[in-house]
Amino acid sequence: MPHLVDAYFSKSIIYICEHEHDGSIGLIINKNISNNKSEYILKESGLNSINPIPNIYFGGPVQMHRGLILHTCDYANYDSKVLSKHISITSNEQILSDLVNGCGPNKFRFTFGYAGWGESQLEREFENGDWLLLPASSGLIFDIPDNNKWEDAAKSFGIDIYDIFGSTGIS
Repeated sequence: MPHLVDAYFSKSIIYICEHEHDGSIGLIINKNISNNKSEYILKESGLNSINPIPNIYFGGPVQMHRGLILHTCDYANYDSKVLSKHISITSNEQILSDLVNGCGPNKFRFTFGYAGWGESQLEREFENGDWLLLPASSGLIFDIPDNNKWEDAAKSFGIDIYDIFGSTGIS
């Protein structure tokens, strides 16, 4: 929601990967990592050799050194976990090699870090009105430009997000 001004979560869209009794894990899907860090990661992973060169994303403030690849289900290896009918996650080096060799998933997001919540924490944040909940969409994750994701998600509720913001004159 717009009232969240935390640097990590302001205008964030999070794909919830796991929601269990003892907590939840999600990936922010609309925030790129800085160009300097991105260039380094692309070079080290070999992904700077594929076309188009992918963006590298900030997945959340937990274990920011850990790389995770959210991708379409047209790819799987021994470490892949199917999250939905259309979305999987993989966190090993094999997927990097497969991407470089042209046999990885058709669509993917390479993220570092994740968002995590303890037992019942996410439920309390929903009750507080901190988050809006909408069904997962591979189109939102992979096809909509990152700078449009937040507003497009808000429009899916039939609201003008800036009305909730309580500010005027925002361009």
